[in-house]
Parts: sequence; C-alpha cells; structure tokens
Amino acid sequence: MRFYLAFALCLCFLLAGCSGKRAENIEPHADLLLLHTNDTHSYLAGLDAHGRVCLDDAPCFGGYARIAYAINDAKKRGENVLALDAGDMFQGTLFYSQNKWPILAKIRELLPYDAQTLGNHEWDEGCGELAKFLNAKHHFPMLCANLSPRKGCPLLGSDTAPYHIFRIGGHQVAVIGLANDGVQGLSAACRWTFFDDRVESVQRAVAALEKQGVQRIILLTHIGLSDDIRLAQRVNGVDVIVGGHSHSYLGSDSTEGPYPIVLKTPKGEPVLVVTAKWATQYLGELACFFDAQGVLTHWHGRLRLLRPEEPRDPAVSAFVARYAQPLQSFLDKSIGYQEWNMGDDGHDICVKKECLSATIMADAMLAYGKQYDATLSLFNSGGVRAALPRGRISMGDILNAFPFGNTIEVREYRGEDILKALEWGVREEKASGSAMLQTAGLRYQVIASNPPGKRVLDATLLLPNGSEEPLRKKSRYRVVLSNYLAQGGDHFRMLVKGKSLVHKKPKDVDVLANYLAIHNPLPKPRMGRLIQKNVP
Repeated sequence: MRFYLAFALCLCFLLAGCSGKRAENIEPHADLLLLHTNDTHSYLAGLDAHGRVCLDDAPCFGGYARIAYAINDAKKRGENVLALDAGDMFQGTLFYSQNKWPILAKIRELLPYDAQTLGNHEWDEGCGELAKFLNAKHHFPMLCANLSPRKGCPLLGSDTAPYHIFRIGGHQVAVIGLANDGVQGLSAACRWTFFDDRVESVQRAVAALEKQGVQRIILLTHIGLSDDIRLAQRVNGVDVIVGGHSHSYLGSDSTEGPYPIVLKTPKGEPVLVVTAKWATQYLGELACFFDAQGVLTHWHGRLRLLRPEEPRDPAVSAFVARYAQPLQSFLDKSIGYQEWNMGDDGHDICVKKECLSATIMADAMLAYGKQYDATLSLFNSGGVRAALPRGRISMGDILNAFPFGNTIEVREYRGEDILKALEWGVREEKASGSAMLQTAGLRYQVIASNPPGKRVLDATLLLPNGSEEPLRKKSRYRVVLSNYLAQGGDHFRMLVKGKSLVHKKPKDVDVLANYLAIHNPLPKPRMGRLIQKNVP
C-alpha cells in the first residue's frame, strides 16, 4: 500500500512539473493554500518596470488591487485559502508620507487578508500613532505573540492577539504572529516597548494551541529570512513560517534559496520557510498537504509576479486612484535634471553596493554641511527606497526615493568612532545590508570575506582641493548625517555620542531639492567611494 501511495505522489509531482504553478486540474485542492505578501511599504499602486513607484496601478507591476483580486479569486474558486501579510505596510511612498497610517487603516477594510503581523516600520511614527492604527476599524487580526508592552506604553491594551484559529477545509488552522523585536533600534518605539523571547513566545503559543487540538500551525514573522531559518530549526509544532523584513526573493533562480526552503524541526518534522520579496510586486503561493496527524506530507508553490495585464479588484483600484489624484502635483513640480546612468539603482541595489541615488544624497548633505566646515557625510543605504530617475527630477521623485522624513545634523566625531560606524554598517552577511554606509568626502574599502569587525581595510578623506589623506583615529571630524543615524538608528550606538554643532536641522529632502536646483543639470558624481572586495 505504501508503495502505491508513494508512486501516486511521485506521479502527481511529475505531472505538475517544475514550474511551481498550482496543478489545479491534476490533483485535488490543497489542504491549505497559503497566499502571502510582506514589506508592501505603501506601494498601493505597485511599481513600474524600472522599480519606480507608481501612482496609477494600470500599467504597473503588483499593487494592492492585483493582490486583492488574486486572493478573492482563489477563495471564490473554493480553494482552502489563508491569506497573510508579514508586516511593514507603513512607509515607502508618497501615499504614506502624505497620508500616514489612516490611508492604510482604510485600505485594510478592502483587502481580503486573514491575518497580519507588525514590521519595524509600523513603529516609525511612535507607539502612540501605532496604537491608533491598531485600534482603528479592521476586519482581520493583528498577531504578535512576542509583543509585551509595559505600563506607560500606548500599545498596552491595543487590539492585537498572540494567535488566531481559522476553520479551513474542515480543519483548525492557527496562525501565530511574531513581530519585529528590534524596533527600539530600528524605529521610534517608546522605551516601554518590550518583547518576549522569540522561541519562548512561539512554543508557548504552540502549547496552548495543541491543548485545543490544533495540529496545523503557521508562524507569521517579521524578523528576516536568516532568522526565520534559525527559528525553524529551534521550535517544534510549526509547519510553515511566512516571513518578511529582509525583502528576500526565493525561487530556482535565487541565490537566497528555493521556494519554499525545506527544513526540519528539532523533532525531525518538515517545516517550510517562505517570503515574497517586497513592494507588492509578488504574491507567494504555497500549496500544503497534511496527514491525519497534521504533519506535512508534500507541498509545491512559487512566487507569482503580478504583471500589469493581471486583473485588479475594482474597489481597491478606485480607492488607489482617489488618493493618487492629489499626489500628482508633487510629480508635476520639477526640481532638477540628471542624465547619468551608472548601472542599476534603487533600494535593492543600494543595500548591496555603492549606488547613484545614495551618492547624490550624500553629496547634497556634504554640500549643506560645508558652511559648518563639515568634512564628510554618512548615509545609510536603507534610506533609499526608490531610484532617482534619469532626466527630469520632480519633488515627488525625491519624496518617493527618500520617504522617511529625516532631518540633517552636523556632529563632531573622533576618527575612531567613524571607523566603528563603517565597520558596523558592513557587519551583515556579504558585508552589505540597509545599515551599510554610503559616503561623501570619504572613500573606504571593505573585504567581505573577513570576519565582522575586521572588514574595513582603510578609510581615506577626499579633500575639496583634490588631495587625499587617511582618516586618523585620534583626529576629530565634522560629519553630516541624518537624525536617524545620530540617534542610534540601525543600532549605530557609536554615533549617538557625537557633539551636536548646529541647532538648525533641515529635512533631508529639502537639502537634496536645494542641491539639485543649484546643480542643474547635475554634474557627474564621483563614484568609487565604497570599494567592496571578495563579496560572495
């Protein structure tokens, strides 16, 4: 009997092929079809073929209207659907910067998700504003098993739950949420925001669910792919981890792993890890099949690129169009012009290597700081969310590229602290990531194959007269940087203690707009400031 069952399963996979598409006419509906997104970052209308933010969703990739249609369509077909979002709806486009959380609270009422967890950017406006968002009207739960705010935190008593149980295909299916627990260093969480240990939070929820007879358990996280992989191998009782935060793309053509990544729990049972890149461009589709004890037997899936020709939900599309109309004026306002094309650009590139948009922002910051005798500027790569376009640049382009509303500071640091900051920025795998620092007035070399803490080979000041000199540990330098870095964002604690030199703190987008207006058209920026060697 076992032989025939195994033969039937193998035949099923052979017929389904290797494309990752659902075999709708070959095998019965999945016991559970997981549809998932993450890090949508207010890309309500999706993005164009060049990775730029769209206001009109018709010609673009992704967008909430296509996501809503795809989820609703699967549910109408009778699939056993569970639709999940792994956090970071907040921040990233003009839609958010001009409307803040209320626009997301309103669009949540139109989106057919079943559950969501909190990313780090949900804390960008502080705990008070997040509490208002959580307590606004919505029809699907926000799940955070590890969130444990203390007395004094506005989130105490907010509308969240550790898990939620659904009835799908005649079985109980539970979703446990795991919010990003690094928000005191990544966002603007208040000092009373605390989190329980990840493993303990998950195992506590699993134990409570198993007592209720729940055998199929999904973990919805916002901690990043590498941490999801580690967690999968440390907890029992979880069948699938649906993650976010690292903006990872999974598939046969990915260097980060296949879709899904298949691992084993400590008990030796299979656990799958999936995530769906970012910016609403992909919808994860994972078909799961279980035995009578709730253990996964087989699965298949893919990341589905939501192309422009795919259908859109009319109600969601109309909502997006209504909010897009007032934003058009930002795109109509021309600021400057630049004709340089130096390879790929935008968020996905800037967190990996030197990129044009971050370089232009660093140059603008240093130009502003020179009136205060600043020598160099530092800009965190994650601060770029979209590429500045080639050709005409509008205020809307600037706000889409740099949407966080940061201000600019001038502070004095020892060379030793600057070197520590450079090292901290390249501590992650492949010596890259959102904390990697892009510079003006400074060139540094990174040996990615070296262990963390020993990757910066040297740092050289690029002086205005064209000469160069090494950055000296004991010397003091005036540095231009964002308030995000100056306040220790991304855990840059060595930058908190710098002496503040200027009371005036303009917005970074205003500094950039002024720079582009003065340098119009923009001269070719000097590249080669971040030199990376031995990158895997």
